[in-house]
Amino acid sequence: MGRLIRRYNSTLYGNYRKAYLVGGIITGVVMSIFLLLNSVFAAQPMSAPENYLTELILLIGILITSYLYRKQLPDEKVSLKELMLVGLGVGVISGLVFGLIIWFSCSHFSQNLVGFYNQERIKLMDDPQSSAEAKLAVETVKKYTAGDWGFIAGFRSAVMSIIITFFTALVLRTEKSPVMEKRVKQK
Repeated sequence: MGRLIRRYNSTLYGNYRKAYLVGGIITGVVMSIFLLLNSVFAAQPMSAPENYLTELILLIGILITSYLYRKQLPDEKVSLKELMLVGLGVGVISGLVFGLIIWFSCSHFSQNLVGFYNQERIKLMDDPQSSAEAKLAVETVKKYTAGDWGFIAGFRSAVMSIIITFFTALVLRTEKSPVMEKRVKQK
């Protein structure tokens, strides 16, 4: 089994915590501003806070943060592990910021947006007359609050960042970690 699992020795070259905190906060704020401006100025707001355009902004935020992080390192040496840490950090922090801003704005400024999101989600569900489970699901969605929509938006953004981060890390890495040989114990 030891031969099947490769052991890597990698080095962290920069301050990745600062990079993902700053990048995550900026990305989360931009995602929130985009969604809130859309709900104010568009003829019809987006059907849910989590959508493909906010995920595109998340992709751009992770790419830019990872690229800028790589540029500030000596010789621009960065490993897959380091980029994964930066990308996942940006995804989690931006999801947290995005969810909190959605919760705050829906609970204090645009309470009618929660009802709109609930109705749009119900339209996507099965007919409540088809089964008792469908009727229960519709009743559950009708009870969603601003906190529920904030959690949904933040959690989905954080989960989507896993896929986005893996793609970004594969594209932007510049250093491959050497494989360490397993040491055999002497008897």
